[in-house]
Order: sequence, then structure tokens, then C-alpha cells
Amino acid sequence: MDDETTGDLEWRQGWLLPPGPVLYLSGIVTFFLLLTWQINEYKEQLRRRTKAGFSVLLALGLLALVVLAHYALLDADGRLVVPTSWWPGGNQSDDGGGATSPWAVAAVVALLLVLASHKPSFQWLRPPFYRK
Repeated sequence: MDDETTGDLEWRQGWLLPPGPVLYLSGIVTFFLLLTWQINEYKEQLRRRTKAGFSVLLALGLLALVVLAHYALLDADGRLVVPTSWWPGGNQSDDGGGATSPWAVAAVVALLLVLASHKPSFQWLRPPFYRK
């Protein structure tokens, strides 16, 4: 009976720590779980910072529009200056200057085609050599 007890103790002493492969596997799994958690935290932080940056840029854009409108519509004395062509019945000259440039129309059409080609429902607009 004494031999069985001693043998049992030797077996138990070997299991004070788990075997090496179990420790390695546990470490790898823990590392990947930690990595996944860090990536999720990074994505959330990136989303919050992007939203904050967009808000700042929007505020700066609106401020720039206000400053430009102030300088464009007010003279040095602070009076409102509005071109006569904006008034009903003002500047009735028919010089043919109201036509749109064909280059401007071509630029708008090209921009619309580029924007539409990035939508999934407009895949047929992409060139045949374009692979995603």
C-alpha cells in the first residue's frame, strides 16, 4: 500500500503545472483574444475620432462660408451690396452670356460617371480591365 501512495504522489507532482503544449495553446488563444479585443477598441476609437474630425471640418467649413459671405455681400461701410442681376427685373440685357460652358457640362458628367461607377448597382460602368 505504501508503494501505491508513493506512485500516486509522483503522478500528482507532475500535474502541479499543466503540460507545455497546453500552456502554449492557452497562451496563443489568450493572445488572439486580446488582439481581437484591441482591434475592436481601435475600430471604436477610430470611429469616434472620425466623427469628431468630421464635426470640426463641418464647423470650419460653415465658418468659412460665413466669412466669405460677409466679404462678398458687405462693402467697407457694412452696407449690403447685392448685384442688380439678383433683383427681379434687374439687368435685362440679352447678351447671350447665360449659356453654360460645354467643358463644365463635360466635367459634371465625368464626375457623375466616376461616382456612379463606385456603386455596386452600376458595375456595368466599370472598365473591363478593372478588377476589385
